[in-house]
Amino acid sequence: MTLGLVQAQPAGPTDAEAIAASLQSPRLFAAVFERHHPAVHRYLARRLGADLADELAAEAFAVAFAKRKRYNGAFEDARPWLFGIATRLAHRHWRREERELRAYSRSGVDPAAPPHDERVAARADSAVAGPALAAALAALS
Repeated sequence: MTLGLVQAQPAGPTDAEAIAASLQSPRLFAAVFERHHPAVHRYLARRLGADLADELAAEAFAVAFAKRKRYNGAFEDARPWLFGIATRLAHRHWRREERELRAYSRSGVDPAAPPHDERVAARADSAVAGPALAAALAALS
């Protein structure tokens, strides 16, 4: 009985073969992308949400493409390599987000709060006064 953890490689070149061939013909890397993008995207979406998953999955494949010369061809399946790249990108995102939140807490500024400057108050006042101003202008000869 299998647990469904091992994905059978589809017909055609293995990931290792496609990556090696993409060194001469970069468009051949598309086979790796098409084969693994859905799984990498799902992995990231479960951890970061769908919007960030879109961005980081694309970035993971850009990183993989850029570093494909260093791929160890002894491993036919590139999925663990791609998940490693995706995991590092997710951790980098979490660290960056944590640094931003710490900086906001030190500054005393709530980034989600609406701005409280005079221009906002002036716009609100003019929006309220708008109809009365229009009526006064219309009464002029």
